[in-house]
Amino acid sequence: MHAFSIVTLGIFIAGYSTARWDLVTRLYELAIFAWDHSVVVRAAKGFAILSVFFFLLFLPIQRLAAYETDLHPRTTGAGISAREQLKRRGSF
Repeated sequence: MHAFSIVTLGIFIAGYSTARWDLVTRLYELAIFAWDHSVVVRAAKGFAILSVFFFLLFLPIQRLAAYETDLHPRTTGAGISAREQLKRRGSF
């Protein structure tokens, strides 16, 4: 290797290690900030509230929809497509 490329490689390695160290220290500071401001507890409370909302609202609606589709099944062979209906009316 030429002297210039060795110096360039050394500068790159120094910059890379400095950037990595900076990221590690920022991550450490972020963890301390999150601990001080109870971020994990707030996130857990939000998850619990959203889960309760899901179980109380969306699951009964899904069960009702499944029940109704079982009561009134659609056969795939019967009927014509919306595109075919429009063609027959002359709207397409």
